[in-house]
Amino acid sequence: MTIENNLSGVDGTEESLSTAQFNLVNRSLAADVAKILSYGKRYNTAKARLNTNSAAMLVTGVCLLGSGVGFAQEIPSDLEAEIARLRQELEASKQENQSLKKAITGEKDTVIEEGLAEPQNPEESLTEEVAVDEDRTDDLGEVVVRAQPRLKKLKDVPASTSVRSGEELSRELAFDLEQILKRSGNAKFDPGNARTSSLSLRGLGKQGLVDAMDPSIGTVMDGVPYLYNPLASFDHYDLAQVEVDRGPTGTDFGKNFNMGRISITPRHPSFAPDANFSLTYGEYESYIADAAGGGTVIDNLLAWRGAIHVNKADGAYENLSNPHQTWYNRDRAAGRVQLLFTPTEDFSARISFDMNAQQNESFNGNTFFDRLPSKFANGTPNTARNNSPEVRLNRRWFRDAKPNYTLDNYFRTDAFDQDSGQPIETASKGGLVDLNWNIGDVKLASITAVRDFEFQAGNDEGTPFDVDRGMYTGGHVPRFLHFSQEFRVSSKFEDLVDYQAGALYLKRDMDYNNWTSFGKDAGAWYGSNAQYAILDADANGRSLMADSADSLIRWRNRNIENDTAGIFGQGEWHVTDAFNITTGARVNYEKRKLTTNQILTDSGKGSALNRSAVNGIQLGGFDTNNNGVLTASALADPNQVAAANAAAQQYFNRATYAALTNVQRAQIGAAKSIRNGRIGNLWDYQKGVIEDIQPAFIVSPSYKFNENLTSYVSWRFSQKPGFLDVPNGFVQTIEEETANSFEIGFKSNLFGDTLALHTDFFWTEIDDYQQPALIYDEFTTNIDRSTNPTAPPVFISGSGNAAGVRIMGVEIDGSYTGIPYTSINFSGAWNDAVYTDFKNAIRPVEQRYPGAPTSYDATGENLPGAAQFTFNISPEVRYPLAALGWGKAEFHTSFTTAYTSAYNSDNALSVYGNIKANTTTDFSVGVGRSDKLFDVSLVGKNIFDNQEPIARTWNTWSPNWPQWFGVRVSSSF
Repeated sequence: MTIENNLSGVDGTEESLSTAQFNLVNRSLAADVAKILSYGKRYNTAKARLNTNSAAMLVTGVCLLGSGVGFAQEIPSDLEAEIARLRQELEASKQENQSLKKAITGEKDTVIEEGLAEPQNPEESLTEEVAVDEDRTDDLGEVVVRAQPRLKKLKDVPASTSVRSGEELSRELAFDLEQILKRSGNAKFDPGNARTSSLSLRGLGKQGLVDAMDPSIGTVMDGVPYLYNPLASFDHYDLAQVEVDRGPTGTDFGKNFNMGRISITPRHPSFAPDANFSLTYGEYESYIADAAGGGTVIDNLLAWRGAIHVNKADGAYENLSNPHQTWYNRDRAAGRVQLLFTPTEDFSARISFDMNAQQNESFNGNTFFDRLPSKFANGTPNTARNNSPEVRLNRRWFRDAKPNYTLDNYFRTDAFDQDSGQPIETASKGGLVDLNWNIGDVKLASITAVRDFEFQAGNDEGTPFDVDRGMYTGGHVPRFLHFSQEFRVSSKFEDLVDYQAGALYLKRDMDYNNWTSFGKDAGAWYGSNAQYAILDADANGRSLMADSADSLIRWRNRNIENDTAGIFGQGEWHVTDAFNITTGARVNYEKRKLTTNQILTDSGKGSALNRSAVNGIQLGGFDTNNNGVLTASALADPNQVAAANAAAQQYFNRATYAALTNVQRAQIGAAKSIRNGRIGNLWDYQKGVIEDIQPAFIVSPSYKFNENLTSYVSWRFSQKPGFLDVPNGFVQTIEEETANSFEIGFKSNLFGDTLALHTDFFWTEIDDYQQPALIYDEFTTNIDRSTNPTAPPVFISGSGNAAGVRIMGVEIDGSYTGIPYTSINFSGAWNDAVYTDFKNAIRPVEQRYPGAPTSYDATGENLPGAAQFTFNISPEVRYPLAALGWGKAEFHTSFTTAYTSAYNSDNALSVYGNIKANTTTDFSVGVGRSDKLFDVSLVGKNIFDNQEPIARTWNTWSPNWPQWFGVRVSSSF
């Protein structure tokens, strides 16, 4: 019996299903029920669709053209042929329908597990539970299927997994990862820009991104694993589902990730015509528009789907120096078009292209300032206050420049004031070709994908003065390529084993540049009190101070090439009907290559103050000590003497440097010291390559006690490649990260199948966890030892390894539908994430008192970002209003509340980085038609205005997103 690639009739909705899914569903009675219901619904609504089909395609087509994506759509004008075909198939199914009705209306409820979208691994797909009720239709008697608005994990999958439907996310305007993960169990988005944000699972993952590093928590977009999580930093729209897999993954498909993966699946094309749109207007001039739709181009041969998404809004915090710039604004526009080609029943090809247009959003510099603490942790006075921003801003230089700017302006908490901060520019586009063959019981698949990415940030020091110039201060990704090719095969051997295997090649090739540029006020800002006093004494000194860093530009380039080639396989062994064992293995070849250099691209106005050379990079200047006295090597070098004489002539109108007074030489020495601090280290091309062979394994027995209770135990092993970094001019290798994870879980359906409850206990040991650490600074050490051979080694913060990390905890994930018209999704976790061996941690800032040891032992402390308790709950109520005479109208309301206990937001674990326990609630209430032809809702974000900061240090904090309300109008037909 053939089942169409479309299943409709579930609350008036339609879901696009892949051939692989239908082959699975076709093995069960549930699939036949779905078929009968689908045809019945389609027959009853076919004529209505004749009237709406053209309009649906026209709306979506116009939207796609308006976004710059053109697509030729052949709009069918007659559905009578399809109606006739459906009549024939319905007649042929009469007898079968009668038997199915008996099964449905018997003593035992029948449950159909319907795939929501094409899964990454069809044998382990996550499903929507569809309960079967009785009702009346013209052709199918009493059989009607109604979808419960909740999702659950497939009971036989031996893993901790959460899934949320695209409809659920769209209803509360949850488009980005921060909003999506708020609704998932034990997962968290750590805010930052596209490059610096991070993902956390089970308390791990909150570390600043290093571009050369692979993520511990991976993202998978439409079946394509990303080696670079910023690719998923955009809005996600027209979704089928989002799946969160916790724990090491990767023997089933794609790339292995040490802590888990987040799989985002958009809706795919189908031959059933449909369209939907929504418009939202809200506070801060928010405009959100979505439109999607598709259907048949050529019957049984070619289908399409298109979607666009626009999300624009002003930010909550304005820039006083630039009224057109606001922080936390949104500037997003994206589109996607897909084609599905099915020349035979055993072959399908899907082609997808999407684009995120360049967006300009202000997030960097989102920090308000506090006064520095007066004491260090040991009670000694905080000497850093002597050169704090509040001290600098009291200098005559800044008072004269802006008399109305005071410390009250600097410490205000309702607006920013930055003269040159620039919005972050990001963009991305890419496409894929997904091919699927069925050869008997063997299924073959190939997915080829390519994507680019653009990024540029312009940073400011946080004042209206010309200190850091945002136009040339910040990160830049001018070139990026992400390519992947994956082959998969899946089948079974009799009733003994279901298996899948495959091979993957992934390549990431990118340039990442970092610019640092300074203005005419940088000398007065960065100079110490002593240096400022020397230079501000007279006009000559002030000229030196202004030129010391003005228009200086330092540029660092990194070329990063990450290559992965792997083979993998996983099988589910059916020992008995109740007892199964899942085993899997993977082997990767990993190659990481880094090439980097750091130079001056512009010496600026103070080029006469350059040193002669830095680390072999010639600058054409001269060398002095801090008092401005020429070094012995400078006196012996005619070129340096000439450069020193030129500086004396330029700033003091003296023919030679030797003619300067001690005070004048001290002024040049102070200006050069300020300049040297801004230049830092320079280096010519440094290169490094590392290669490794890495395995991954899974062994997971599971036992099905009865239809309502399944348990499993799993062991998972995975390794993340090491990488290369250049903290201060010397290539260093960061060791590979190894995860051993153990888990025991139970999956149950209780209280007449109204409560789906899944719980697990996990224990994970990680060796050489990759994160910021205290590392050896060879460059500075060499400088110190050039004048003092016994000088101690110098250490700085950079990429490194924590020798040991252990996480353990308990997770719950479930849904309840025992209350009429109500469904409730919920999840929660208790985590205990600690360092078991981390003796080279970065010292917290409050413990950097004079004489403090260089190293810091964080062993036994909780990891940053690791809240001990998290919980979220998402109830939804849909109440029909037919009894009031409102026909198909229904009232609906829902909310999502996410709670997190206290945690430390500072990677160095400063006591000032603590974030208090807090709760955020989003809300929606509205009225619409049960067939979703029209709906209007009031939507609220952070409705109780939780203003606990998203990050803290000992003198800065970043505000939370503010309370927001909007009105959403939507239609689906």
